[in-house]
Amino acid sequence: MTNADIAKMLSLTADLLDIKGENPFKVRAYRNAARLIENSSKDFEKLVREGFDLTRLPGIGHDLSEYIKEIVTTGKFSKLEELKKEVPEGLIDMLSIEGLGPKRIKQIYDAFGITSLDELKKYAENGELDKLPGFGPTLIQKILKGVKQLKKAGIRFLWADVEDVAEDLRKYLMDFEGVEIVEIAGSYRRRKETVGDLDILVIADDYMKVSEYFTKYKRVKEVYSKGLTRSTVFLDNGLQIDLRAVTKESYGSALHYFTGSKDHNIAIRKMAIELGLKVNEYGIYKGTKRIAGKTEEEVYKAVGLTYIEPELRENRGEIEAARNGTLPKLITLNDIKGDLKVYFNENIKEIIKAAEKRGYEFIGVCTRNVKDLEKIKSLKSKIKIYSAIECVIDKDGELNYSDEEIKNFDIVYGSIEDNFDLDRDIQTDRILKALEKINILSHPFCRKINEFNGIDIDFEKVLEYAKKNNKILEIDARRNRLDLDDSKIKLTKEVGAKMVINSYATNEDELNNIKYGLNQARRGWAERKDIKNSVKNPF
Repeated sequence: MTNADIAKMLSLTADLLDIKGENPFKVRAYRNAARLIENSSKDFEKLVREGFDLTRLPGIGHDLSEYIKEIVTTGKFSKLEELKKEVPEGLIDMLSIEGLGPKRIKQIYDAFGITSLDELKKYAENGELDKLPGFGPTLIQKILKGVKQLKKAGIRFLWADVEDVAEDLRKYLMDFEGVEIVEIAGSYRRRKETVGDLDILVIADDYMKVSEYFTKYKRVKEVYSKGLTRSTVFLDNGLQIDLRAVTKESYGSALHYFTGSKDHNIAIRKMAIELGLKVNEYGIYKGTKRIAGKTEEEVYKAVGLTYIEPELRENRGEIEAARNGTLPKLITLNDIKGDLKVYFNENIKEIIKAAEKRGYEFIGVCTRNVKDLEKIKSLKSKIKIYSAIECVIDKDGELNYSDEEIKNFDIVYGSIEDNFDLDRDIQTDRILKALEKINILSHPFCRKINEFNGIDIDFEKVLEYAKKNNKILEIDARRNRLDLDDSKIKLTKEVGAKMVINSYATNEDELNNIKYGLNQARRGWAERKDIKNSVKNPF
């Protein structure tokens, strides 16, 4: 739970209280607390875990102290959940529209009883909103644009599903005469598992010509806007793409700014202010003089830091690590020496040949049928072939095969396939019991991105057992799984347990899944030493 997460909950609570017309002093208390936490250099989660008395901090009384503790320990805020039930959902959505704060939303609601974006759009178009004080033509246009964007927002695409179009668009733009640099920023560059939109920065001789060319890309369905420095389109799959003109002098600052994350950028800006500097997308300024900004390295150097890889920029300790010289040397694709889970099927010979071409030193051929063992052992290759069995873990933590049946396999996997809703303690004990007999726990949380958030377990307890008993946690690299996720990978690394990145390939093309797992590993601060398939002879 980051400071930004805590601040966001408190700030939204203030907004909803404001919409309800609650006591302005109470609203202000929440806002001030949110601002204090977001801008603080102290890690509030750590303060709570260590039992620090939060009431010693300015503006934090007893009630707010208890609320913050609740947020940190449970990940939820019961008061906010109650407010969400009391305030129409459509009004909460309106908070995301530029120019509409809680007071204006209350003004709209009190005047017309509007509770949805569709109603808001209708009243904006028919001239009714114009009758309210302060609702001029400029604000009405912002509202209409905001409604349109919100209706397209909320859709998040798997990083892997966006990759092809992103790289195709990069090539498309680079092919245009006069284009010098094309870089895709945002969550795509940070390799987040899902992407809401694409921010593309371009340095070109004539941006307007490039913009015109951009809007003619084969998959553009709607041109939303075309300006002097920014153009926005929507593709046939609903993906929003913003193209932004950047100068050479500002390229590094712009790339840093639009790569994000927001929390990381806020922390960097705060450091700059303390040094008497100003940081924005145009450069680093001392007074009115730009002193840096051509490269990202210049941006970080200006605030006394070494370069921070995009995947780490989430304000999860990377700034402190850069300051202390303890940033991890992130694992790369070149570090991967093999794939320890490809499936035994009719394509296995082609998969093995493809693994050889990749320069792999070993491969794990996995089956769910113990009768396949001899067939796997008979496979020929110039690289090491490990035989692997994937056992199903039942409700009580037992495997679907006996010790005798699996004893001759090189690697034994355990996978939970059902009973996802068990109590936290029961689910944890189920895993711990299975770990006694297996080498690797498959996709530990059983999650599916955008479908199922995963089972509830005491993960720290699992990690402690894994470390003590040399058990391995899997990073399932399939594009819709990525389990472990980045935060769990970081925790696993901190505890000192080992991980493996597996492709689950059923054909040679799916060997490429490794890179999706690698993205998560890098976001989780993983180094070569943390990943078993980046070392020689892992078994």
